[in-house]
Amino acid sequence: MVTSQPGEEWLSLREAADMLGIHPATVRQWADRNELPSRRTSGGHRRFRRSDIEARLRQEAEPRPNPAAQLLVQSVLGRVRFIFTDGTVETLPWYQHFDEDAREGYRQLGRRLLDLLLRALNDNPNRADLLSEAVELGRAYGTVTGRSHVPVADAVRAFLYFRTLIDESILQLAEVRGAREQDIPWLEGLYQIQAITNEILPALIEAAQQ
Repeated sequence: MVTSQPGEEWLSLREAADMLGIHPATVRQWADRNELPSRRTSGGHRRFRRSDIEARLRQEAEPRPNPAAQLLVQSVLGRVRFIFTDGTVETLPWYQHFDEDAREGYRQLGRRLLDLLLRALNDNPNRADLLSEAVELGRAYGTVTGRSHVPVADAVRAFLYFRTLIDESILQLAEVRGAREQDIPWLEGLYQIQAITNEILPALIEAAQQ
């Protein structure tokens, strides 16, 4: 329960419910669980601060990360860590052509790529903005490639290798979890990711050749 302060506007249970667009019983439950601050009048009626209701509305309006997207990113990161810790990547011929600056540059861009894919899989992304960012990211890959004198073919091989890790993660998650979580559009997510990475690769090649 909260105490009243001068100048605060207080709402009845019904007014708070109308403002939130939910049933009064739900508001009452939130108050009982201390999820929504309230106080009682001398007659035992609940009152809610307008500022608390507005804060709740802002919180509900904030975009929430898609659990499927977070799961995918965790899966990809796990695969990437594995190939580095078990030495797999050291055996790949194209990796031998990367100096330390190239490796660090690609690592940083890889984190940007995962962030872009995470946003792509969240609800209602702006597709045009995502594709524009993908092109910019591809140019950044190309810049690192040219600056570090990495052969373009090897940069392409590296990008396709890590894109395959992402594709495999999606397909595995679709197989393992899809039967229980039909509401998660894994294959649709694969198409979204392919659309983004298909923009990155040409931009990488163009920038590296300039």
